[in-house]
Amino acid sequence: MGAAFTDLRADNGPRVAFHLGGRLDLLLGREGPRDMAIGPYIDVVTAAFDTLEAGGGVAWLVPAGDPVFLFSVGGFARTSRFGLEPGLAATVFWGARSHNYHSSYSVSAGLFAQGRWGFGDGKQTDAIAGVQLDLEYLVLPWVLAYQALKR
Repeated sequence: MGAAFTDLRADNGPRVAFHLGGRLDLLLGREGPRDMAIGPYIDVVTAAFDTLEAGGGVAWLVPAGDPVFLFSVGGFARTSRFGLEPGLAATVFWGARSHNYHSSYSVSAGLFAQGRWGFGDGKQTDAIAGVQLDLEYLVLPWVLAYQALKR
């Protein structure tokens, strides 16, 4: 979730829009909190609910002490008033990315900056900054309440 500066190359831009998205990644090769990892990701995002963009690519996790950097690059397809347009996206994430010794799932929370470049007639060029928060943090209070009621 964050703020997007959209349509930077368009005649009617730039404009500020609300950015909302979801991302799923699979980082492989991380044996401990100080190890790097690499793997695929997929995401679905929208800018002010005017567009729908789905894509994927490769992500590289680089530990930097307690926080980590996650660099990713990939392609996407965007539906907008111009139809279906292809594009490229690059993202830098900085924040907490825990390492779970007992499961393959680990939670994350941090800040991100992203650039999106479209190749279609819409001349999409977006700069996005925001907060990335694992959905587990939003679900955890409900799980705790359920466990408390269950006992």
